[in-house]
Amino acid sequence: MRPLASGAYRVIPGRYYGTPKEVFGFRTPAGRGTPERIARAFLAANAALFGIAGQIRSLELRRVVESLGAHHVIFSQVHAGKLIHRAYLTVHIARDRRVYLAKNRAVPKSRLPDARPPRRSAAQAINGALRAIRASRRTARAIGRPILVWYPKGANLALAYKVRLRRERPREEWIVYMHAGTGSLLSRYDNLSSVRGRARVFDPNPVAALGGHDQLLTPEGRAVRRPPARAYREIVLSDLDGSGYLDGKRVTTNLTARRAYSPTHSFLFEAHQAGFDEANVYFHIDRSIRRLEAMGYRGARAIFLAPLEVDAHGSRDDNSWYSPGARQLSFGTGGVDDAEDGETILHEFGHALQDAIVPDFGQSEQAAAMGEGFGDYWAASSFHDQKPARYRTSVFCWDSIEDDAHDPPCLRRVDEDLSFEAFEPDGDEHDNGRIWSAALWDVRKAIGAERADRIIVESHFQLDGFTTFARGARAILDANRHLYRGRDQAALRAVFHARGIGPLT
Repeated sequence: MRPLASGAYRVIPGRYYGTPKEVFGFRTPAGRGTPERIARAFLAANAALFGIAGQIRSLELRRVVESLGAHHVIFSQVHAGKLIHRAYLTVHIARDRRVYLAKNRAVPKSRLPDARPPRRSAAQAINGALRAIRASRRTARAIGRPILVWYPKGANLALAYKVRLRRERPREEWIVYMHAGTGSLLSRYDNLSSVRGRARVFDPNPVAALGGHDQLLTPEGRAVRRPPARAYREIVLSDLDGSGYLDGKRVTTNLTARRAYSPTHSFLFEAHQAGFDEANVYFHIDRSIRRLEAMGYRGARAIFLAPLEVDAHGSRDDNSWYSPGARQLSFGTGGVDDAEDGETILHEFGHALQDAIVPDFGQSEQAAAMGEGFGDYWAASSFHDQKPARYRTSVFCWDSIEDDAHDPPCLRRVDEDLSFEAFEPDGDEHDNGRIWSAALWDVRKAIGAERADRIIVESHFQLDGFTTFARGARAILDANRHLYRGRDQAALRAVFHARGIGPLT
């Protein structure tokens, strides 16, 4: 493969090394061989551009992801037998075997430090990490053993321990990096994806089933605890493993305490009875994964490689979350049980979906907002046809039925008049996420639900955990090009232009 010709591509420059962080706007001639072979040939031909001359062998293949419209080859950089945190290269190859995008966070050879043994032990790293989050071994615990990695500090690398910690009260899951030489704190962040949700129910909830919320409030303005019988839908639970528990091919409620059990696999509960939340969450997640499979994400292209683990009663708080480290969903029971509301379930499932495609998605402000916005979009789009017109752009309608700040009652909407100018640095990711969900909803209106859902999911395969709105928009354009030969590309560009999201070249 030949090097890219000067002026035939566009570059987003890196911050520290003088090498490009992203190269796009090109199409190479068709390559030969496997996607990995094509990717390595492309990187070898452009090693000087990416600053990796002489380092091709230090690139360890992490994964080849096959999406519907492209192959996405992911390499991690290894130095002296240890992974360099965030030092990766990804090469994106269309179905016609032409490379069209590459991302680069590799460290040039001149900036690699000499190999050295750690001066601190793994146990000392755990103790330091606990102190960093103001916890003790009584209130938090390590998940697995600390791992030695190279951690970037500006343009330099430090040998560090990566420590994962879980604390139950308050519910947190931390990733902490401790310097293996000095024992100092390098980085810490809470890795839980969460929503301050309230409810999960039925298909998707009693508000939709009854055509509105008026019948579901007491005279005091509280949610009724026993919705009428017509709020329920009797459905078939598929692919149970026959154990008598809610364990199946796509989802399991195995984390739930005092699990529902039925030797006849009959889980005909009402919302106030034990077991309803488990059956409800199993049904909605199972159906959502089936929906992905119907799009084409099955077999070798499957996104979820194991049943998604769920705790239907993970907390007594009015809060639900997805844990990227454990790859588990947990739902709160404060207020209306979160596992009663299909919209809350699918919002949290949206985090799991993103993490399954892009591990640890949401590590920058914009990426975190995109995670919340996508979760809202996925819930709204999934249930659009089952809801009265007045409620179609509202999410968490049962969860937030007692809220009088919106008309109709809801937690958020996906059709607000917001542009990127409204993005608040250091702001709440749920508030900033409304910009992204509104843009995605515009995409849906512009090209139709089926195509929109498909290209929006597909676009994630070329994103990373630190992505931006502009890169997300460009990924949607690329996905549309690969899946639909760029049909309605101008309409999509107009959507992002109107929302102030760009550049899109």
